[in-house]
Amino acid sequence: MRKHVVVTALVALLAAPAVAQEKGSIEIGGFAKFTDYDKSFETSRRSANSYGGGGRLGYFFSPKWELELDGSANATDVKGFFTGYTSTALTYYPFHLRLIYNQKLGSQESPFTWLLGAGPAYNRYGKSVPNEPGFKGSDFGIGALTGFRANLTRWLAARLDGTLDYIPSPNNGKDKITTQATGISAPEAASKNLNLGVQLGLSIIPVKCDRSRDGTTIAPTTANTAPGGGASFSATATYCGKPDAVAYTVSGPGSVDQMGRYTAAGAGTATVTACGQKNKLCSTATVNVTAPPPPPPVRTMVRCELSPASSQPRIDQPVSFTVTGSYSDNTTSPLPNATIAAAGGSVSGNSVSWSTPGTKTITANCGGGLTANATADVQQLLIVVRDSVFFNVNRTIIYRQDDQTQLNAIAKVLIEHPDIRLVIDGHTDADASVLHNESLGLRRAQAMKDFLARAGAPVDRMTIVIRTFGECVPIEPNNTTEGRTQNRRAELREFGTEQPGPGNAKCAEAGRERRP
Repeated sequence: MRKHVVVTALVALLAAPAVAQEKGSIEIGGFAKFTDYDKSFETSRRSANSYGGGGRLGYFFSPKWELELDGSANATDVKGFFTGYTSTALTYYPFHLRLIYNQKLGSQESPFTWLLGAGPAYNRYGKSVPNEPGFKGSDFGIGALTGFRANLTRWLAARLDGTLDYIPSPNNGKDKITTQATGISAPEAASKNLNLGVQLGLSIIPVKCDRSRDGTTIAPTTANTAPGGGASFSATATYCGKPDAVAYTVSGPGSVDQMGRYTAAGAGTATVTACGQKNKLCSTATVNVTAPPPPPPVRTMVRCELSPASSQPRIDQPVSFTVTGSYSDNTTSPLPNATIAAAGGSVSGNSVSWSTPGTKTITANCGGGLTANATADVQQLLIVVRDSVFFNVNRTIIYRQDDQTQLNAIAKVLIEHPDIRLVIDGHTDADASVLHNESLGLRRAQAMKDFLARAGAPVDRMTIVIRTFGECVPIEPNNTTEGRTQNRRAELREFGTEQPGPGNAKCAEAGRERRP
């Protein structure tokens, strides 16, 4: 069981991370010790355990490893070891050289450290009584230790250790011991011993000044100011791991106080130096003192522009304009407060739309007497299909090639812009009755819509208003052949946001112009 404990402890040692004392530190200490001797000293079944004391000296050759030498003195009486002797005096002087691993418990600032180590052991046994057998001699073994160190101050610590000494060829099993007097009471001599112990004591770890971490820093390292201006610096210094006082000096134009506040006296370059008073290490910062530049010339706007300068919207399609000012310093910036006006258009903020086609002018008032202009060519789909070749008397079929070409072109536009909204009006001449012509006009309007559908226009997804005016809206007199030909027609036009009204083909029968 004791062997398993040792193996487990060694495995934990290899797996643990490394944190311990500084390299070069020394540990000096003393302790009280309780020893639980091997059973080979207790042949009479009476305890041979004892108390004693000793000291230790350790050296940290790396941040986590310590080489430690310790020794102690322990005295006891061994009961019934030799035949015919009730007790035999024993003094036990174990000496160990161990390699000990130190592991902080918790953070680096924790006062607690776990210790685990092992190494060779040398044991001396003494105290001879005249005319009596004794244990005088020595042996070698392997010693292991585990325990805890608790820092009480920066230089004083308490230690509690458990020890284990394995002795493969113990002194009390050697012939020169076992053959004294009439021999030993045990049936056979000891072949190995395993002694256990507990040590409680104090250690002194003298504080070591590690100047490898000494230094002085200043911030910021550069600063810019004008004559009469200033800059503030802060510096920190470390000496032997402790804060060190800082002194400031300056070379060049200006002065600095001991709070690190620099005041410029004139143009040039100054160097502020911060030095640790004990570590004698310095750090510098550079101050560039420059006269302020002359004020920039007055910035004035020299022209303004309206963007886009030209556009081709559809009716009731808003165009967003941006007004930009150009200034005397060759810079530009938007003019959100410029006002926009457009004759015949509807203005909303910086957006303008028109309900009628044609070329429109937009004007922006930029302020300061400056204006900017732009133009918009408002587009509208518009086609009229008429004459005897297109719509013969009482017919709704579109025949003429050039009108078919125009409608095919319009269909292509509608394929790309299905959001365009159309109204198609059907008209007739005054032949037949008003009721008949109302129906005929509606069929002619529908014929144009059907033609667009056959040409690929997405009429089912579009807004298309079909109306009939029959014979009620003639454009020529109906008492001539030419006039009746012009009146037989279908008109297609694009409309915007204003919804067209219904058709009206209910004109009076009496007084109509008819075929002579």
